[in-house]
Amino acid sequence: MQYYHLRKVDELVKENVELRTTLGRDYLIKPDVVVALPGRHDDEPAFLHAAISCKWTIRSDRVQNIRHENNQMIRHRRERLPHLMTVTSEPLPSRLAAIARGTGEVDAVYHVAFDNLDRAVTNLAARKQLSLDQVEAWLEVTSLGRVRPFSDLAETLALW
Repeated sequence: MQYYHLRKVDELVKENVELRTTLGRDYLIKPDVVVALPGRHDDEPAFLHAAISCKWTIRSDRVQNIRHENNQMIRHRRERLPHLMTVTSEPLPSRLAAIARGTGEVDAVYHVAFDNLDRAVTNLAARKQLSLDQVEAWLEVTSLGRVRPFSDLAETLALW
């Protein structure tokens, strides 16, 4: 629903070589997982409820890809913004902070091994085997709810 108007733009770009050259078609947004809700009326298209980017790990280039894709979704939508989320198993707190911090490009990061990572950070910090920067990054993103357990994702989608 929020992006239905872009179908016409896509058709025009496909038909016109000058538009293809000017606007390009090399970087189309294709979220890994989408969650849709039915339209409000029978003749209305589905409503995009959430777009989820799945990254096994997070490198700096992947952070920028996620931000770019989500910024495009923010910029081109009509009506309500879908929930923009990331799911990862990234083990390094500073890399998690790189995507969890920001100005709204990502609502939250869901970690597939949240409890294990929390225990690892706590244990390594107690033995002084983890840098203070890593510990602070973990505490920041978890205390602010920016990185959450993957087990919370379904309930979050259902209740938001």
